[in-house]
Amino acid sequence: MKKDWMIRETELDDDQRNVLYATLDKSCIVSGCAGSGKSVLALIMAKRIQAQRSNDYQIIVFTKALSRYMNAGRKALGLAKTFTYHYDWVNKRNKPASTYVIVDEIQDFTKEEICDFIKATRGCFYFFGDTAQSIYDGLKNTLPVDDIRFEISEARNAKVFPLYRNHRLPKPVARVVQFVGVDLDPYDEGVYKSSETAIPRFIKYNDEDEQISAIHRIIKDRELEDVAILLPRNEDVKRVYDKLTQLGGNYEVKYSDRMNFRNGHEDLDFTTSNPKVMTYHSAKGLQFEAVFLPLVEKYSVADTVSDRKALYVAMTRTYRYLYVMYSGSLPRRLQAVDAQLYASTEKDEVEDI
Repeated sequence: MKKDWMIRETELDDDQRNVLYATLDKSCIVSGCAGSGKSVLALIMAKRIQAQRSNDYQIIVFTKALSRYMNAGRKALGLAKTFTYHYDWVNKRNKPASTYVIVDEIQDFTKEEICDFIKATRGCFYFFGDTAQSIYDGLKNTLPVDDIRFEISEARNAKVFPLYRNHRLPKPVARVVQFVGVDLDPYDEGVYKSSETAIPRFIKYNDEDEQISAIHRIIKDRELEDVAILLPRNEDVKRVYDKLTQLGGNYEVKYSDRMNFRNGHEDLDFTTSNPKVMTYHSAKGLQFEAVFLPLVEKYSVADTVSDRKALYVAMTRTYRYLYVMYSGSLPRRLQAVDAQLYASTEKDEVEDI
C-alpha cells in the first residue's frame, strides 16, 4: 500500500487536526509546503464528508498522474467517488455541481478555473495549495494560494489554515533543496518530522547510458519497490524509458508529444511496484520511497523561476532516498550545495581495517 493511502487520523499533527475538526459547514483554504500533508488531509476530509454527510462531493486534482495515484488508493480508503483531473473537469461544457468540492494543488489553477470551482459548490469548498507556488509560473496565469481570498470575492469568508510541519521530506534532503527552491523559509530543523536519515547522492557518470544502467542496477540490487525516475522533458522520458525496458525491467511511463498527442503514452498503475518514469511536472503531488533524477545536467541553463520550482518539486518527491545523476557538470544551482550534505558514490565506502 502507498504510504498516503493508509494514513490514520491519529497520526495527524495539531495543525492538521485543526483543519479536520474545525467544521464541515464552512469553506476552507489550506496552505503548506511540499510534504506538509495537504493531499492526506484532502483524502481524510472526503472520508469524513462521506461518513457524516453524503456522497455528494467531488475531488479535483491538477495532473492526470496525481488523479491515477489517488484513484489507485480509493478502494483502500473506502471512498465512493473517483478523482477528476484538471483537463477533464475544465473541458466539461456543464461543470457538475456538488455540495462539497475538494481541490488539491489549487495553486496550479487559474483564477477563472478557481471561480468555476466556487460556482460549482452548493455548500462548502476546500482548497489545498502549496506555498511554494505553481510550477507553471510564466506558462499560465495561476493564482497563488495565499492570494485566493483577496482576488476572489466569493472566497473572502473562507477560513484559512496554514500547515507548518513537513512530514515527508527527510532532513538530509531538506537541507539540500534549500539551494534550489524559490522564496523558501530558512531551514529549521524542527519543521521536519521524518526520522529518515539517508543522505542524498549526487553521482557523476561517463554518459547517459551509464546513468540509466546504474538506475536499473540500483533498483534491482536494493530491491526497491516504490520508485520514481523523473526527467526534465518529455523527450527525455521516452528515451530513458525505452533504454530501461531494453535492460529487462518492468517500467511504467507517462510522456506527452506536443506535436502529435497520439504519440504520447501512459500506463502508470500505482497499485504495482513497477518503477514509474515521468517528467518533473507530472510528479507534482506524488511521493515515492526512492527518487532518481538522471540527466540533471539537462536542467535548463536559463535557471528561471519555473525551472527552479520544477527541480524543487522533483527533489521533494522522496520520503527516503534521493539519487541525483549527471554527466559533465552539475547545474550551477546544485554546484552551490555544500559537498558535506551529499555522498558522491552509489554506496557508502567502507574502510579496510
